[in-house]
Amino acid sequence: MKILFAASECAPYAKTGGLADVIGALPLSLARLGIDVSVILPYYKQVKNKNLATYQLHFDIEINNVKKYCGIFSLKTNDVTYYFIDNEEFFYRDELYGHYDDGERFAYFSLAILETLQKIDLFPDVIHCNDWQTAAIPHLLKRNYQWFDTYKEIKTVLSIHNIQFQGIFPASLASYLNLKYSQALEFDNNINFLKAGIVCSDLITTVSETYRDEILTEEYGYRLNDILSLYQNKLFGIINGIDIDLFNPKTDQLLHKNFDSENAMRHRYLNKRKLQKDSGLPIRNAPLFGLVSRLTDQKGLDLFRPILTDILNNHDCQFYVMGSGELEFENYFKELANSYPEKFKVFIGYNEALAQKIYSSINFFLMPSKFEPCGLSQLISMRYGGIPIVRETGGLKDTVIPYNKFTKQGSGFSFKNYQADELKTQIEVAIAFYQNKKELKNLTKQIMNLDFSWENSSRKYLELYQKLTN
Repeated sequence: MKILFAASECAPYAKTGGLADVIGALPLSLARLGIDVSVILPYYKQVKNKNLATYQLHFDIEINNVKKYCGIFSLKTNDVTYYFIDNEEFFYRDELYGHYDDGERFAYFSLAILETLQKIDLFPDVIHCNDWQTAAIPHLLKRNYQWFDTYKEIKTVLSIHNIQFQGIFPASLASYLNLKYSQALEFDNNINFLKAGIVCSDLITTVSETYRDEILTEEYGYRLNDILSLYQNKLFGIINGIDIDLFNPKTDQLLHKNFDSENAMRHRYLNKRKLQKDSGLPIRNAPLFGLVSRLTDQKGLDLFRPILTDILNNHDCQFYVMGSGELEFENYFKELANSYPEKFKVFIGYNEALAQKIYSSINFFLMPSKFEPCGLSQLISMRYGGIPIVRETGGLKDTVIPYNKFTKQGSGFSFKNYQADELKTQIEVAIAFYQNKKELKNLTKQIMNLDFSWENSSRKYLELYQKLTN
């Protein structure tokens, strides 16, 4: 079986978020199952300048009666072949997204992928598209390529990693896709790439079972819930995994002290003391809460405003926040750090080494998201022994099982309703829980031994591919 992943980013080559982590890990996991896997990506400036890939060929693509250059570069590593679409007009830029012509850029990318297949003689059984940037491919395949024997057997899967981002552009862009404006594309007199993918793909997946159900509702569907409801028989939820070799507290060279589930309490305590010392927090035996996140409204950060001052005034605890995003949240956390220098530390930005030090030191990890398709941070936190405190939504609900003090089962603390008081209650429960060192040790060990590898998830994807191709 041959699977081709089409995506706009992939770790370690180009990354802005969780999509890159998925495309970096899932193909590798499938390759270990014996699948012939390829990945095709834009040849961004940051990738091209590293000079990692080898030139293969180039050709012209006719788009809206204009010829556009298309170069193909490739490299192979860990049994996965990576192809890069080269066009400096579209991809030789400092940022991956956020440009005035993103619609044209990824319309070109989708067309270039389908044209590349015949140029390099790669005709996969399944093209696995990801998010709006490649969601036009199923529509293009059905409209413009089904007449060719080499294309007509190709099946398509579309993965929705975050339905909030849909690729909505003026209707005139349809001609840039070499398509007529049609019902599959139509959305408020514009075109919607993601909608076209939903309508035309053979299967749709999303990144957790709960998120699969949520996006069928008006609250979470971002106006595509009605369309999804029409096609829900081909909609599946599969939880993401994490790269357990990359995120491994036993071997992570960024940590002050490495550890496993057996010696976690002692060595995590040493990591905690080092983090406190380096950040200027007083070294004391108090629960340390961490947050590593984009500082945006989606992450539930507005829930902290009514409660954090009270918690900091009335409880012996410390907080370490790292992230960047909306200015109002950056300023809010800076104000807390200035007002409570012995209890609150903030780092605006992202630093990989610091992130790993936070994961390996904190007692509790905060993730009270308004919505969360899957979430990877809570999985990384548990891998490193940080007990998560989450809101029961999307992948957070699927991966964090509420701790039961009677049976001692569970993997963290959670709350249901999007209300600040419910978050405050769980933080105070965690502060009290911290005092019982035996229970703290047992739960820390318990969550570190959970399996969040890609193996189970990749087998579920393989079952879907087999269902399609059979």
